[in-house]
Amino acid sequence: MSDITAVLLAAGHGTRMKSDLIKVMHPLAGKPMIGHIVDNVRRAGLEDIVVVVGYQQERIREYLGDRVRYAVQSEQLGTGHAVLQAAGLIDETEGGHVLVMYGDNPFIGPELIERLIRAHVEADAAASLLTAEFADPGALGRILRDPATGAFLGSVEYKDATPEQRRIREIWTGVAVFRRAGFTALLNRLDRNNAQGEYYLPQVWEILLQRGEKVQALLLASEEDALAPNDRVELARAEARLRRQINERHMRNGVTIINPDATYIDEDVEIGRDTVIWPFTFIHGKTVIGPHCKIGPMTTIVSSTVAEGCVVEQSVVEESYVGPGCRIGPMAHLRPGCELEGAAEIGNYAELKKAKVGRGVKCHHHSYLGDATIGAGANIGAGTITANYNGVEKFRTEIGSGAFIGTNVNLIAPITVGDGALIAAGSTVGPRLEIPADALVVERAQAVIKEGRAASLKEAWRQRKMNREGT
Repeated sequence: MSDITAVLLAAGHGTRMKSDLIKVMHPLAGKPMIGHIVDNVRRAGLEDIVVVVGYQQERIREYLGDRVRYAVQSEQLGTGHAVLQAAGLIDETEGGHVLVMYGDNPFIGPELIERLIRAHVEADAAASLLTAEFADPGALGRILRDPATGAFLGSVEYKDATPEQRRIREIWTGVAVFRRAGFTALLNRLDRNNAQGEYYLPQVWEILLQRGEKVQALLLASEEDALAPNDRVELARAEARLRRQINERHMRNGVTIINPDATYIDEDVEIGRDTVIWPFTFIHGKTVIGPHCKIGPMTTIVSSTVAEGCVVEQSVVEESYVGPGCRIGPMAHLRPGCELEGAAEIGNYAELKKAKVGRGVKCHHHSYLGDATIGAGANIGAGTITANYNGVEKFRTEIGSGAFIGTNVNLIAPITVGDGALIAAGSTVGPRLEIPADALVVERAQAVIKEGRAASLKEAWRQRKMNREGT
């Protein structure tokens, strides 16, 4: 829809959140509210998006970047004033339209936006409003209709409404479409003759109605769709609803979620069919999980790719790639920058960071592999450490294919272990060594045995403790 400009209002403080963070940047299902709005507008086919910013605009600009254009509302003077700040960025040639939306309602989805625009164009209306009926509209503005015909007569802000008008349950959702031609001129006619002393956008359709132009209010949204979270209680409710929708979408696409109420999946996550997600699993960011995987329980995956047929159990995977058929966990931690080829096994309190792991590698039992490359089929024994940091610089460890690293080995980087080499248990090796292929390395201090010294040493320790404690 190249002939439609979307204007999203995101300049308000959101004071009822009682937060140092602007309301539209509060996260829901892994991304800020404004992110959901922008994505919904794009999914409805709109590419030209202007976001009106003001308070904490730097946060919004940093998040959205060049995905949108920006207008600035330096002074908070109402919704009409906010839209007016974007007027200079709107091409007002004949035939186009302007979509206006609040930046804090993630549930006005692309389908509703498309239906509103389609109804607006088909009716050749000057303006079209998306409305909803609330059981308790509270302090929201009310939609006014002809009691006999139901024709739209206008709207009234709550503070300006009569007691009878306050009993009306139909409200404007904050979404409207206008003809683009002459839109700025309409905005310039707004005044502040109201209880709030602000420039209200709804005055635009009052002006249009007075001119005899067609304005329609379309009751398309449900109360749930129109709810925008204004405080932390409503934010939690919105979070729960959105996550329920996300989980249901995955389940309908062939994913088994054992307990949806105890599973937390962000909006942008992709999961293949026949994957099973166990309880207390958190999947964040732009994570992609392939088919036929088992994820969880008690697992966190952040912005990673987990290929087909993997098992990730009671572990954390961050910004990493896990190849097909890998097994991660229990109690493993893949920190950012890890790349695992197929059929690797990482578990039992193993920790990896910026590690490239070849096919079929086995690494278990309290090992740490940081800044390391491990060739295919290598075995990493329990308690192996790649000592990659000297307090100033970090260095890499290279372990060749088929190498066998024994228990409790310290590899002090930089170091290269050749293909098929064997490092004996308990060895400390490096730095700056190049161990040849198929070599055996044994590095151990000779044991010193002093018979009969244990008892006297324990007594000395006891006396030292007594002296220290003054007893």
